[in-house]
Amino acid sequence: MSLTHTGLTEQVFSYRPPHPLVPAFDPPKDRAHFADPDKKSLLDAATKVKKVTPYIGTELEGVQLSQLTDAQKDELALLAAERGVVFFRNQDITIDQQYALTKHYGFQDRDPNQVDPRHVTILDGKHNMQWDYTNLRSDIRAFANFGADFHSDHSFEANPPAYTMLRLVRTPESGGDTIWASQTALYDKLSPGFQELFDKLGAVHTSEHNFVNAVNRGTQPFRGPVRKTHPLVRTHPVTRVKSLFFNPTFVIHLEGLKGAESAHTLAFLKEHLHSADDLTVRWKWEPGSVAFWDNRIVAHRAVPGGYNPQDREGKRTAVYGEKPFFDPENSFSSSEIAKKKEEGTWKTPEAYFN
Repeated sequence: MSLTHTGLTEQVFSYRPPHPLVPAFDPPKDRAHFADPDKKSLLDAATKVKKVTPYIGTELEGVQLSQLTDAQKDELALLAAERGVVFFRNQDITIDQQYALTKHYGFQDRDPNQVDPRHVTILDGKHNMQWDYTNLRSDIRAFANFGADFHSDHSFEANPPAYTMLRLVRTPESGGDTIWASQTALYDKLSPGFQELFDKLGAVHTSEHNFVNAVNRGTQPFRGPVRKTHPLVRTHPVTRVKSLFFNPTFVIHLEGLKGAESAHTLAFLKEHLHSADDLTVRWKWEPGSVAFWDNRIVAHRAVPGGYNPQDREGKRTAVYGEKPFFDPENSFSSSEIAKKKEEGTWKTPEAYFN
């Protein structure tokens, strides 16, 4: 029930957010541009490098995020850009060290409902701490509950987040996993006809329903609702890989299609995402576990229910990314890149920059 809200009440009409919307801007150059393509500094420091699934997710053992060199930080960004999400366990990183690491990647963003400007506190998969969770039930099927659906974090912004880090402080004995899906692989598995169509479409992202629901819950969002159109297929600024930029939690329409066409296509995209178990990775959290992902090329969802919500607490930080773009002449599906590499015709990604 992602795109539903709890009504245009008097509270909603009278509420005035204290902060303006975030205007579009050009962020600093992506740190993955500065990385050694082989990522030797980072990978050689690990005692074990494990691909968790073929399409998405790499776990590094024996690496402490608190001790990374600048070169290793850059290589971590490139690894996330290539593998979607990178996992670590038994981390000793403090919240201040997490802030410092996040700052290396750019300007730290702030979710519209985020209390502390430096991080989001996650409880039970929900992304802010402006109301009391004690009496909330983890009913993922409740009306207007979008917390458990796939999403990329606040994709409705002019500059949606890029690199994102979540560190779990407390976890239940069982339950509370997170699932990530590769949007590069989701694009790659489409038929050529669908790829050609989707390359031409824009997706309308909005936080309007999120804003209404938050105000009606008694939350005081810091920014007002946003509606932005981004390409349905975007180009990664470093790897030049094409990926879907689909977000069932925030996308309400596909520009370039009529109403019924859009509704049916969005239903297909949601089914394509939810049925792609082969293109996902599921992570079982422990205290001290960290996930570092590229919000531009993955969608993720929490799996709540069956445990006390107060037993799952995490700290999430992220940085603003570039304004999403699609470069049809200089971007490729992952299968096209694999074919070019096999043929020996693939150049470095920089060779395809405009």
